[in-house]
Amino acid sequence: MKLDLKNLCLQKSVTPRGIIHVGAYDGKDIKLYQTLDISKVLFIEANPTVFERLKANIATASVNVQAVNYAITNQNGKVKLYVNSMEQSSSIFPLKHYRDIYPNIKETHQLTVESKTLDTLLEELDLSPTDFNILNLDIQGAELLALEGATNLLKYIDAVYTKVNYEELYEGCALAEKIDEFLAQTGFGRVAEAKPFHPSWGDAFYVRKQVVTMSTLGKNGNLGNQIFQYAFLKIYAQENGLSVETPAWVGQELFWHKDREISEDLPVVVENNNEIFPGNGEVWKNVDIQGEFLYHTRYYATHKEYFRSLFQPVAEIEALVKFAWEKLHSRGKTIIGLHLQSHLDENDNSVVAPSEWYKIWLDGLWETLDEPVLFIASDNLEEIPLVYFAEYNPITVRDLEVEVNLEYLNFFLLSKCNFVAISNTPFAFTACLLNETGKYFFRPHFSTAKLIPFEPWNSQPVFRDIDIDEVGKSISSEAQFQQTCAELEITQSQKDELSQKLTSTKSQLQQTQTELENIQSQRDQILGELEQFHSQLQQNQEKAKNAESQLQQTREELEITQSQRDEISQQLTSVQSQLQQNQEKTINAESELQKTRSELEKIKSERDELSQQLTSVQSQLQQNQEKAKNAESKLQNMQTELNKSQSELHETREELEITQFQLDEVQVELEQSQSKLSKNQEQLNTYQSQLQQTKTELEKTKFKLENQEKILPNQNTTNYAAHLKNLAKILAETIPD
Repeated sequence: MKLDLKNLCLQKSVTPRGIIHVGAYDGKDIKLYQTLDISKVLFIEANPTVFERLKANIATASVNVQAVNYAITNQNGKVKLYVNSMEQSSSIFPLKHYRDIYPNIKETHQLTVESKTLDTLLEELDLSPTDFNILNLDIQGAELLALEGATNLLKYIDAVYTKVNYEELYEGCALAEKIDEFLAQTGFGRVAEAKPFHPSWGDAFYVRKQVVTMSTLGKNGNLGNQIFQYAFLKIYAQENGLSVETPAWVGQELFWHKDREISEDLPVVVENNNEIFPGNGEVWKNVDIQGEFLYHTRYYATHKEYFRSLFQPVAEIEALVKFAWEKLHSRGKTIIGLHLQSHLDENDNSVVAPSEWYKIWLDGLWETLDEPVLFIASDNLEEIPLVYFAEYNPITVRDLEVEVNLEYLNFFLLSKCNFVAISNTPFAFTACLLNETGKYFFRPHFSTAKLIPFEPWNSQPVFRDIDIDEVGKSISSEAQFQQTCAELEITQSQKDELSQKLTSTKSQLQQTQTELENIQSQRDQILGELEQFHSQLQQNQEKAKNAESQLQQTREELEITQSQRDEISQQLTSVQSQLQQNQEKTINAESELQKTRSELEKIKSERDELSQQLTSVQSQLQQNQEKAKNAESKLQNMQTELNKSQSELHETREELEITQFQLDEVQVELEQSQSKLSKNQEQLNTYQSQLQQTKTELEKTKFKLENQEKILPNQNTTNYAAHLKNLAKILAETIPD
């Protein structure tokens, strides 16, 4: 770890009770964790080979520690693990710019490993997320995926220690600002970071912020009220390091606010008479604040840019309202916006200004403007007496024919007008706060019964509790309005007469002024000449005094110079002596320098020789590398041939086994045939013996017959025939088929 986890926890009031370390590698951080007085540690490592070392290193730990072999992402399933030559840099993302920074680190192989989300893993391990309050992530670019899969766990986490990337070191990895954004949405803020090795990556420490909510947002008034309430909530949270939770409200649709939903009911603190929060010194945390927050805008003025940034429309709505503004602006050069209030809300204690006030204001302004166009906005156009303004051909949102939220369209167009006269409402007032191009802003002034100019960022948003009977009763009806118009015409006539008299008087005054200017010019010329004479006289006197002073000064300087010359002469003698000594030293130094140059030339010669040797060695190394590549290529070919030979050997073994089986069958048949042959041989031998015996007897018989032929011819013939018959029988039995 590059940040001091122990001290950071102490500084940020985080009391460690359980740590989940994702990407634990070999588990050597167990030594640190044992010093934090924690009760439980869960180590998670994706690489099976490294996991075995991890188990060995934590075997004797003194805390409750458990280790599991999984990759952690935002989904359950299988993922590819890219294993690198430096195992600690292995990731589920392939290397990208990391190779530019560390070119010696290469991918060695890939593994398919099982992936889990942290929420799923804890559930499967039957571990309670409440046992852990610190999450440590070191998974080389996959940190955001792990966080996305831990939405339930993060509710119980107080601090997150994680690796962050400022460049795409791994292909597709999330950068630091994305992690900042995600953790900010879940209530965390970055409080420390370190880049100890390279500016493109480092470590960051996030701590859960305290929360403030506003459960009444969206229910307490119209869009203008809600803008004031949300702006206060965000500014208050920003000033005091708090996170924000809100219910659903219209700003989420219009301005794409994505604050966390209110997760629990908190103690309610009610803003009373706009006095509790600004500058009271007390910071409210983990509370549900409620109120209107219609403070004097000097409180918000220091946050003007942030205030305005909160209420920029989303792209889709912005395109529509800008199209409506272009249609309105195409009708003229100067756009005058009026916001007229039709009726009082029963819960509102503000007062409504009569429409006649706006008509009188408009009559006095209109002729002074360049191609003016009147735009009238109201919450209820049907109840507005537009007939008062008919001569100015007023435009409303209905005339622009743009399908968008009409309340917001009125609001947006008012925030763009060049001149704006508003009603006594937060809606119209906030439109002026967001208007960056408006020249003048006017509002009802009930004490004088007319519209007066105001500065949006230095005013009270709404006037309240005014007695309506005191606000100009003389112009509360149409008849009174007509009377006022007549009086206005008489006043205009009187003004014209006075204007003519004023023109005549101006002409006489101008003639007198010309004569007076001529007299004044002559007097100025005489005074100028006199002043010039006095000035020259004074200058001559000053020059004389200066000359005397300079002469005296020159004499003094001459004396000082003579004294300095004597001193310099002495110093020159001393310097000459030192110069002679320095010359001797220089001669010695030149001798030493010559000697040093000789040694340097010798060293350069040796260096050149070593450089040549190095070049030779590098050449040999390159040749060896080429030989190694060739050997590796040959080895690869041999491996391919070996694989082919192994395949052929396997096939040959199968054929040999079949042949052996057939040979065994043939051997059995051969043995059977040999047995039969042996038996037949024995029979044949018997028959041959019998045949030999018969032949012997036949010869004996033949011999006897030859000797007895003459004596017993009939008998011998009979015996001879019998012998022949026996011989034929024996031969027939002996000769096989």
